[in-house]
Amino acid sequence: MRFLAGGPAVAGALALTLVLRPLPSPLVAVPALLTVAAMPLAWWPKARPLLPAITATTGAAGAMCTLVWLADPGIPGGPSTWVHTIAVLTLITLTVRWSAVRQAAPAVGVAAISEALLGLQITQPPPSGLDAVALTLFWSIGTAGAVGLGAYLRILDRRRVDAVTQARRTQRLQLARDLHDFVAHDVSAIVIQAQAAQILLDRDPAEAAAALRAIEEDGARALASMDRTVRMLRELEGDSASAEPLPGLDDLPDLVRRFADAGFPDTEMRVGPSGPVPREVGTTIYRIVVEALTNVRKHAPAGSSVAIQVSDETGAVVLTVADHAEDKAHDQARDQALLRLPSAERAGVGLAGLAERVQALGGEFTSGRAAGGGWVVKAVFP
Repeated sequence: MRFLAGGPAVAGALALTLVLRPLPSPLVAVPALLTVAAMPLAWWPKARPLLPAITATTGAAGAMCTLVWLADPGIPGGPSTWVHTIAVLTLITLTVRWSAVRQAAPAVGVAAISEALLGLQITQPPPSGLDAVALTLFWSIGTAGAVGLGAYLRILDRRRVDAVTQARRTQRLQLARDLHDFVAHDVSAIVIQAQAAQILLDRDPAEAAAALRAIEEDGARALASMDRTVRMLRELEGDSASAEPLPGLDDLPDLVRRFADAGFPDTEMRVGPSGPVPREVGTTIYRIVVEALTNVRKHAPAGSSVAIQVSDETGAVVLTVADHAEDKAHDQARDQALLRLPSAERAGVGLAGLAERVQALGGEFTSGRAAGGGWVVKAVFP
């Protein structure tokens, strides 16, 4: 709305009219010049806190000068009155747009009275009685339009701020999900492998060394996930560095292999969609599998069997992750008790977040206890 900021142009037009026409009374010309001079100041960001005071001051000065002029009217304002009116309406618009309501309301009220009285300057002699009332009401239509325009611009500004705030919130949630889905999975694997290494250190040093190597690999993957998240943060700040693509269906075999090596050898996976899967669906499937396997580590005994299946059913891609805990011998009781993640103080939000993601893609998500024991997670993507 920069067309409202034409302070210099308006001042030039006013000066030209004063030269080409008979000079009006100072009670007409001086308030007009004062109001026009205030317009550029109103656009200065540092002066915006003073905008209600500027609008109220120029409005009060204009109203008082008009009332004094009406006591002994001379030459009518002519073009200077029109320019004065435009300047007052501009200040009203900017005050409504940028100032707090409790400050803008009295300032706009004073300026509205000044603008209404300006209509009396355009006739010679000024009207009186009902004619004066009718003319001031007609001249006030501009004030109503200025208030409406300012309110509309205020709403647009608020929507823009809300949109930016929501976008930042969405980005933060996305980064939080990435950290939860990928980094937490690798860290949980590190905890399991470290517990296994403690058990195997005296029994089988070679197996303990293998567990330590697995810890190193999982730690490197966790660092890579965090590095990818940092690059995403840099992209959000305008950095041109591109982030690595998120894992999808092609990365499931390696994920399942690492999970089986971490204490769940009885893990099976079948992936058989007949056609290509959209990238968003593939990434979401990977996230669901990661979260499901992390929950198996947290809640199921070591060695539980896990079945992962991705298939086509009546034109939809269906993912199922099911675990089943089998009875273990007594001599494995200590190992089973140790090879578990420490219980969290509060419930996680991983499955809830994944359910929202699946629903956003038009799919259905369910999770719950299976009839024969264990837990089943299922997602259907149209």
